[in-house]
Amino acid sequence: MKLITAKDLYLLSVITLIEAANRLSSGRLRPLFARGVAFLAYWLSRRKRRMSEKNVVQAFEGKLSRERARDIVKGSFYQFWLEIFSMPCSSGPEAADTISICGLEHLQDTLEQGKGAILWESSYFGRRNLAKYILHRNGFAIDQVHARNHMGGFAASGDAQSWTRDRVIRPFFDERQRSFVREIIYLTDPDFLIFARTMANRLRNNGILCISADGPRGHKFISVPFLGRTVSIPTGIASLAKVSGAPIMPLFCYADAKGRTSLNILPPVRIPSDLQREEALETTVLQFTDLLESYVRRYPEQYRNWHSFWGPPRLAALEAESATLKPRSRNFG
Repeated sequence: MKLITAKDLYLLSVITLIEAANRLSSGRLRPLFARGVAFLAYWLSRRKRRMSEKNVVQAFEGKLSRERARDIVKGSFYQFWLEIFSMPCSSGPEAADTISICGLEHLQDTLEQGKGAILWESSYFGRRNLAKYILHRNGFAIDQVHARNHMGGFAASGDAQSWTRDRVIRPFFDERQRSFVREIIYLTDPDFLIFARTMANRLRNNGILCISADGPRGHKFISVPFLGRTVSIPTGIASLAKVSGAPIMPLFCYADAKGRTSLNILPPVRIPSDLQREEALETTVLQFTDLLESYVRRYPEQYRNWHSFWGPPRLAALEAESATLKPRSRNFG
């Protein structure tokens, strides 16, 4: 195992910035701190900036001006760093009590059924950490599921491990997240079945799992349309829900054009019982991607993956495989 990697040096610099923001600014000033860092990141990340602007224009079929596309990308950079600097710690995020919560009754009703609940979020849209913090404030104990290379909103390139990452970087981000989640479950490929059993046990005990629907980790993916392109989405959680009977509820936390933040918990996604297993899983995933696309088109600045939103590297093989499949209808009634 290496002592330290180039990615570790970058993450250590981020940790230094986070600590500086906590010490030098109050909760109300953190957005200004995040905006300053986002401004620098936007101008220094030339390739990412240009790719993002190109993809925004394509996603909206050329109906946006270059200026509007540029504003969306700038907003995307800002939202990313706002999420990083506002990750709850002992004092919590700014203005947490002013957030509008919609659909909390869906989660309460689901838990009354005694089969647990799965909150399906996006890795790249809105305020993921703030959503969990608000649920924590309302008395809900959340078990967060992450990919092995996830660290506080950053994805370490590849799977390279290092002493610095294991002993310094991951503990730093984990400690901050554990202030508003009960447990963090990391998925690792060799032990996937073990973790699948762990998640099933949480649901049998009427626990709440929160997991990204559009993350890059999984054993089986399907290709689905999204923002005019094709993305690869893992089917593992949909399969877990089908087997366990635990309802899946999409979760979105975002700010509108006037800066008002909302947390939406939508009614459970219906897993069709009249379809074959693969068709049922694909239909379930399509329901989420349709919802996510509607939110992204309404609040494009809240989406943080414009530079590579068409999916992980394995997409080419998935597209070749899916080309032989019959297209599914996107009308779910």
